[in-house]
Amino acid sequence: METPASPGFGPWLKTFHDPARRERIWQLGLLTGLRAEADGKFRPANFERGLVLDRLVELRQPRTVLELGTGRGLGAFALASAARAYGVDIRIDTVDLTPPAQPIDYAIEVNGAQKQLRASCEEIWKAHLDPALAARITTHTGFTTAILPQLAKAGRQFDLIFIDAGHDLFSVAHDVSYAAAMLAPGGAMLLDDFAPLEDFGIGTCIVHSHLRRLFEKVEVFPTEGLVYGGAVFPEAPRGMIFLEGSRLRDRRVRRGRLAFWKIAGAVLDRCHAPSLFPLRAD
Repeated sequence: METPASPGFGPWLKTFHDPARRERIWQLGLLTGLRAEADGKFRPANFERGLVLDRLVELRQPRTVLELGTGRGLGAFALASAARAYGVDIRIDTVDLTPPAQPIDYAIEVNGAQKQLRASCEEIWKAHLDPALAARITTHTGFTTAILPQLAKAGRQFDLIFIDAGHDLFSVAHDVSYAAAMLAPGGAMLLDDFAPLEDFGIGTCIVHSHLRRLFEKVEVFPTEGLVYGGAVFPEAPRGMIFLEGSRLRDRRVRRGRLAFWKIAGAVLDRCHAPSLFPLRAD
C-alpha cells in the first residue's frame, strides 16, 4: 500500500483546493454529520474528517477498514464513497454503542432545509443515501470492550483503522491497543478528536505520547473548520492523529494493565470538577 504523500495531511488541508472532493463530502456531511446547537443553529461538525478519510482511501487503497464510533455514518459513508471514486474494493466494519435502528435526535439538511427530527440512522440511510454505498458497510452494535476482543480472537486484520469512539482515557487506551494488535502489515491508523482545549480530548492527548514510541510515523494535525468552517475553537481547532509503521513485535494486549488505565481515567475525570480546583472565580 502507498503511504500518504509528503508534506502530510496538515498542509494538505490548509491548502485544500479540490471542489469535487469538497462537494462530495459536504453532501454526505449534511446527511450524516450536521450538528444542532443549543441556540438552534446548525454547524458542520468537523466534516474535514471525511476529507481525510477520502484522501486515505485514495492514497492507500485499503481493502479492509475498521471504524470505531459510527455516529450517524459520515466516516463509513465517506470511506465507501471514496472507494467508489477511486475504484477500491473495500469492506468496512463499523462499531457503535447505539443500534442503527434506534431513533435518535437527528440533525439533517435535505434540499436546503435544515431540521432536527427523531429518526434512526437506518431510516435516514435508506431514505437518502445510495444503497450501493451502504452495501459495503457492516455495522456492529455494542461496547468496543466487548467487540474488539471478539474481532481479535477471530484473527481479523485491517488495512486502515479509524478510532472515534469513547474519548475518556481508558476507552482510548483500550481501543488503540486492540486496533494496533489487529493492524495488517503496512496498515495505518487514524484517531479523531485530538483536542487539548476540551475535557473530552484528554484521553487522546495522553495516549499520543505512547503512540510516538509504537509507530514510526505520527502526525498530529488540525482539522475542524479548516475547509467547511464551524470550529468550536478556531484558534486551536480539534485535530487528528495519523499513524503508520507499527513497531510492535508482540501484538498481545495485556488486559491486566488496562485496569490501571481504567483507574487513571476515573481519577482524571474528577480533575474537571470545578469544586475540586484550589481556586474559585466567584
